[in-house]
Amino acid sequence: MNITPHLGIGDLLIVRMKQISNNLDINCININKDLILRFCENYDVKIYFITNLIKLLFSNTKFYINNNPCDFYKIFDNYSLNKTYIYNDIDTNIINIKNEYYNYIVFHTKMRYDGLMDKFTNEILPELIIFLKTFKTSKKIIILGERQIGKNFETTVHKTISLYNNLLFLNKNNDIIDLTDDILTCGNPDFNKFLSDIEIINKAVCNITFGIGGSFNICKAFSENNISFIPFYHLAPYKNILNNMMSNSLVENVEELNNRICKFTIENL
Repeated sequence: MNITPHLGIGDLLIVRMKQISNNLDINCININKDLILRFCENYDVKIYFITNLIKLLFSNTKFYINNNPCDFYKIFDNYSLNKTYIYNDIDTNIINIKNEYYNYIVFHTKMRYDGLMDKFTNEILPELIIFLKTFKTSKKIIILGERQIGKNFETTVHKTISLYNNLLFLNKNNDIIDLTDDILTCGNPDFNKFLSDIEIINKAVCNITFGIGGSFNICKAFSENNISFIPFYHLAPYKNILNNMMSNSLVENVEELNNRICKFTIENL
């Protein structure tokens, strides 16, 4: 199979999940150059990151940079998804990075929720901030992700935000380890840092993500312990694919979020 997918991290992870779920033979991946020039603010960083990500996820697959027309939905619409956790299906020898942290939970900064960001900001964020100011755990807390969101076509249209400044309220009652980067919109310019993040995600007591998109997909791909904070889920875009990925990780309000984190931490005393 020769494919030309969309080039978001989440998109490529879904392709890999569907490949594994359906035993697909993907022998060539085309990287559409015009797609990057249109949607990304830094072509060089995006190319560097995407080529390395393809090598990680599709180790036996050739890839070429060209302008073949995208056919992402050839896989997205026509093949089922029944396996999301793919950490054991990639060449983990590539991830030859020591994880120095233990007994921790991870909060991820990125908040994407296509068409629903205003509703989230107005109806959910104030209560979430109160929770972050008062939450206390005996576990270490690692913050991963980006401190600010780069400006490009996609982030502007979807009104994507970083919750970094809000997550810093966790400092009040907890032991915080800040491993964030400044901007990651086009991918991490240091791929070894991304590999380190994968190890941290994989070994966490639990990962807390907000909304949909890359962070949600990364945690589904590389961790079996996730809490997916997605308010008013019945309105969520891409709900059909999300249903196949959720695996009991969904929480829709702050009370459920608190209860689920407590459950994970109690189980991992």
